Amino acid sequence: MELHLRPGLSWCLCNRRAVFLDLPHDRYFCLPEERDTLFQEWARGDRHGSPELAAQLADIIQPGSGLRAQTILQPATRDLTESEIRAQFRDTCGAALAQLRARRALKRKPIAALLTRLAPQPCITETPPGRAGLERIAAAFRATSGWIEAADQCLPRALAARRMCNRRGLGAALVLGVRVAPFAAHAWVQAGGAVVVGDLEQVRLYTPILVVP
Repeated sequence: MELHLRPGLSWCLCNRRAVFLDLPHDRYFCLPEERDTLFQEWARGDRHGSPELAAQLADIIQPGSGLRAQTILQPATRDLTESEIRAQFRDTCGAALAQLRARRALKRKPIAALLTRLAPQPCITETPPGRAGLERIAAAFRATSGWIEAADQCLPRALAARRMCNRRGLGAALVLGVRVAPFAAHAWVQAGGAVVVGDLEQVRLYTPILVVP
């Protein structure tokens, strides 16, 4: 029997445990040890699909062809907020407004609905291309930390930065990551190996569980 991960689920291996993000239900979870072992064996391809396996992991996998691989992302090696580019007032105002809008949206709508709205939009042509444009956005969000409280606001900041990159035609991904013992989650924006928003030192503490390109 062909089995695949249930739609809406993503996962990663963190401290040798499978950690899941159930996006439609806006929750993270782990499996009991025995079921965790079964899932990891299936994910590695060590166990072929069978009615018994499908029954034991019915809330995780289902019949049909599809994905079983965990989330993979290029390791981050540099932080664009450390560039010498100075924030432009217009960009900083835009970044601040985008964060306030993202905070309000998160109170009204589930995360899954907001992520589906990250479709490409017409780009603003005056934005510098490539790395210079990303550094300009990173500088703007760095500057907003003096205006808007940034502690425990990684998700609205990441949503806002990802949308700004998107609107300006700059390739970047929104990333959700986790760690365990104790459990914590983080959100950031990354382009290749560069962190645009999210703090490189923080990013290094987390394992990516969902990447929205």
